[in-house]
Amino acid sequence: MRANKKEIYHAAIYLRLSRDDEGKKESDSIHNQRELLKSYIESHPDIKLYGEYSDDGYTGTNFDRPGFQKMMDLVQKNVIDCIIVKDLSRLGRNYIETGRYIDQIFPMLGVRFISINDNYDSASESNEADEIIIPFKNLINDAYCRDISMKVRSQLDTKRKNGKFVGSFAAYGYKKDPNDVNKLIVDDKAAEVVKMIFNLRLEGYSPGRIADKLNNMGIASPLQYKRSSGTNFVCSYLSSDNPRWHHGNVKNVLTNEIYIGVLAQGKKRKVNYKVKKLQPVDEKDWIKVEGVVEPIISKEVFDRVQYIDQFDMRTAPEKETVNLFSGLVKCGDCGQNMIRHVTHTGRKDHIYYECSSTKYGQCSYHRINEKTLEKAVREIVQNQIELVLDFDRLGRAMDHQPLEARRVKVIDEQIANLDKEEARYRGLKKKLFENYHDGIIDQEDYDELTVSYNNKISQIEETRISLTEKKENILSEPLLPSDWISEVRNFGSVQKLTRKALVMMVDQIIIHSRYEIEVKFHYGDEIMALAELLGKKASCQKGVIAV
Repeated sequence: MRANKKEIYHAAIYLRLSRDDEGKKESDSIHNQRELLKSYIESHPDIKLYGEYSDDGYTGTNFDRPGFQKMMDLVQKNVIDCIIVKDLSRLGRNYIETGRYIDQIFPMLGVRFISINDNYDSASESNEADEIIIPFKNLINDAYCRDISMKVRSQLDTKRKNGKFVGSFAAYGYKKDPNDVNKLIVDDKAAEVVKMIFNLRLEGYSPGRIADKLNNMGIASPLQYKRSSGTNFVCSYLSSDNPRWHHGNVKNVLTNEIYIGVLAQGKKRKVNYKVKKLQPVDEKDWIKVEGVVEPIISKEVFDRVQYIDQFDMRTAPEKETVNLFSGLVKCGDCGQNMIRHVTHTGRKDHIYYECSSTKYGQCSYHRINEKTLEKAVREIVQNQIELVLDFDRLGRAMDHQPLEARRVKVIDEQIANLDKEEARYRGLKKKLFENYHDGIIDQEDYDELTVSYNNKISQIEETRISLTEKKENILSEPLLPSDWISEVRNFGSVQKLTRKALVMMVDQIIIHSRYEIEVKFHYGDEIMALAELLGKKASCQKGVIAV
């Protein structure tokens, strides 16, 4: 469909340069597009220039561009009736939408459309070749855009896999290195707040209570902090000029692995090269690289925070933190949580823990007084701390090699005992065959005992392989992580049990029906091994006492 010929056309020249065009031919620059288009108008007396409209840095995959939309507003008002571009790719690279403008929208609005390099003028005599060539060129431009999108995505993924940061804004606690925009460095001021958030969580504060505390202290929220640092950061879902800390951004800090040195990227992707909308990517498909960012939080602290987040720990309205044992006390019979109860008798409160299944008749009736529980657990935890500190002092006072040699010696002794045990069972198998051959035992007994001996020998071989691997890893893997030991060192002598000391040391506190307390410790097996190496009583690790 061709436009009716007029004597004079009021033309708009449209210029576009996308980010994909940067670094390409100089002829694609805004300046050179302008010179070409003005030169064309000067050579055509029937066309008068009304105005120039441009979009610098905008993609051609859609028509949501400010310069283009402003021009189309004037077209709708019949101010402009001619649009001139350098080539079809400047108008757009979306095959369907570009074709719709050329074949439907422009003719309907009475607009003469000219693409200089494509030798296309909608007001010229009909050319059947145009009916094939123009759609084909639009298709080529669309394919070019898709190809560029795939290449850009591939390049970004390569950077991510190499540990290069490709985001627009650094996570709270970090900033871009002024000498390398693809590298993050610690922002010391914000990093202190990150440390405070993790510490408050270990002390029993909920994310909401942490947010309240930070706001009361006058600490700027991540968005406020970015703005105060001069970063042009815009967040579409926050309209307030003074955004505050809230449950969500505290939770984001507490779950972000970047604070232990893991750079995770590629969490969202565009639906396709034509649609800007981002959609979340499954965590298994994120690109994670360790060791390229300086950690702010130790892995031990981070892991303990994730561990306690598994529990249902609600804070009483009148309190800032959860109760000391919240989420940690379990019933030894049914495995359910023990619930904290408070009863009032006169002026005195009685606080105790009771199995949550008792009232439904699904578990035996037993309870324990909170003070009794706290005293018993404090003594057990103190013994555990002293054992770890003994190891710490030993390690700092002497070379680790003697201790490693002792660990190797223990494993060698275990392997030697396994060798003796295996030789004994092989001897029994030989004797068994002789008894069968001599008719002392029948076929059924022979088969049954042979299977039993073979199973014992297989178990011994599996245990030997496991111990051998453990022996090989002794020199490369410390018995206890140094970061965790540093945290324990800060506890010192536990005169009063704190929430932080409890969650850093203990996984579960199990109350058995006979009022027996069993404490399962974090790194319990490793500490048991320490007890053996240091000549301590290993029973202190299990933490079982009668109350």
